[in-house]
Amino acid sequence: MRAIGAGLVLFAAGAAAFASPRTDEGVRLFEARRFPEARAALEAAVQEDSRDTRALYYLGRTLMAQNEPEKAAAALEKSVALDPASAEKHLWLGRAWGSQAQSANFLKQASLAPKIRREFEKAVELDPGSADARFSLIEYYINAPGIMGGSLDKAREEAAAIARLDPLRGYRARARILEYEKNWDAAGAEYDRAARQFPDKLEPAVWGSNLWAGQKNWSRAFAPIEAFLSRNPASLSATYQIGRLAALSGENLDRGAEALTRYLASDPRPEDPPLAAAQWRLGQILEKKGDRLGAKRAYEEALKLDASHKEAKEGLKRVS
Repeated sequence: MRAIGAGLVLFAAGAAAFASPRTDEGVRLFEARRFPEARAALEAAVQEDSRDTRALYYLGRTLMAQNEPEKAAAALEKSVALDPASAEKHLWLGRAWGSQAQSANFLKQASLAPKIRREFEKAVELDPGSADARFSLIEYYINAPGIMGGSLDKAREEAAAIARLDPLRGYRARARILEYEKNWDAAGAEYDRAARQFPDKLEPAVWGSNLWAGQKNWSRAFAPIEAFLSRNPASLSATYQIGRLAALSGENLDRGAEALTRYLASDPRPEDPPLAAAQWRLGQILEKKGDRLGAKRAYEEALKLDASHKEAKEGLKRVS
């Protein structure tokens, strides 16, 4: 029996060692946010080996990035079946089903709800230290009706657990529940406390900015990003956020265009907003300023960087 077990371990190690180079390439392209190319490589890897759970997982993630949750769920469900001990795979399968539920009718939502909840709970069971999995549970508990397992009390329990694991994310979790309750000032106060405790972290500024942008309170939306930039003037991500807010609000357009021009001259990290998004936002600003030719050029540049960028395509139609 020991020999058989050792043989199985060696077989598994060998299978991992000889994983398709298409998978490695697809993962690299996914991490670089080159989603159409990543999809092609990962689909080829799955066609080559239908049991390549890593290729299936990243294909699902890629399809989610391309807003195709049904296809994403199909790939992720296969990946989970092949690797049921992976908390991350259960988490993303739950997210894919959750994304489907957002645009589904009530009957479809009712059929998806137990599957979504099961995947999130399984992810937490497999990795109790995953703040991401617990946050997804919060989203489920606050959005699902009681008959489908929704519960503010359970959401608050998860928020407390997140705070113990990650104090920064704890602020976000508490504020998210307050946002659901439409207690905007209390939610904003949580983000302000997070910014004071973590002055070098951009996340609290973005969370607070998004809160007030959702209420179209643009002065309060700009304030946390500008405050962060005053402390961290080299932050490219914060610079992008100024441009994004200008594009959304129609306010501070010159400031926004300047910020995006600076961002486009940089070499952002993979985790920063892609350059295609910055070109699209710049196009929106120029369009609002009445510069249709400049907007057209910006949208065209966005599409050169990402030919699948839906919003840039729509913008180009408007100004052409």
